[in-house]
Amino acid sequence: MATNVLVVSTSSFYVDFYRYLDDNGISDVKVVAAVDPVENKGEKDLGQLALGKADGVPVLRSLKGVSALDADVVLLYLPPSLGVEDYVAAALQKGQALINMGMQSTQGYAGDFRKRGLPLAGDYAIEQLSPSVVLDSLINLLKEKGLSVGSSYQIGAGGPELDEVTRERRRQDELFLIKEKQAVFMGAVEPVDFMGDRRHYYSWIEAEGPLKSSVQIDLWVKYEEAPLLCAPALELIRGIARAKNEGVAGPAKQLMHLFKRPVA
Repeated sequence: MATNVLVVSTSSFYVDFYRYLDDNGISDVKVVAAVDPVENKGEKDLGQLALGKADGVPVLRSLKGVSALDADVVLLYLPPSLGVEDYVAAALQKGQALINMGMQSTQGYAGDFRKRGLPLAGDYAIEQLSPSVVLDSLINLLKEKGLSVGSSYQIGAGGPELDEVTRERRRQDELFLIKEKQAVFMGAVEPVDFMGDRRHYYSWIEAEGPLKSSVQIDLWVKYEEAPLLCAPALELIRGIARAKNEGVAGPAKQLMHLFKRPVA
């Protein structure tokens, strides 16, 4: 039996995720509706947006009209400027498992989900591939080959939703992920309106080889963020569906490794 999912996000994610499920022939996870609180242009058909053919899956502007939908799991991935409180409260009321892939904290709701006997997974999902993972892997490779890493630097640019709070939180998260793997790391992300979902990161590594020889690596990583979250989203949905069937109440510990700030 398929797991029915309500996706609450901007169009860059729910369209890509719907297309991802179709392209890979996924039948055990079904999106029954999407809620897009950003693009207020009236109700749309998700199949038409993602695949060019209407299939009756609605894209709604708000939670109004969602009550009749039969969703097992609510998947949240919203810009950090938007709150998640209303969606969390609705999931608790309707007995739905919740996944928060965004940066907003759902830590304060762990007790509520535990009392309701529902699983919760969050916060801030790890992409399938990210610039920090690439940088971390390169630094580990240099060390494995016997080189001494002196310093490194990473800077990036992305779409307009990367406001000051977002940039600082991302910088702190990247620092946390690799703080013990290199001597120096600095990170910044700047918003560029026309980039949308695209991300550009430049990384620089300085190392020392045999006979104090100098090794420098310059690396550009350019990608779209939403597609690289589709595979992790599918894994999270399958995992929290299992957790719900097994009677897990509160934070799903088996999914914590998929988040940068796991709810405990």
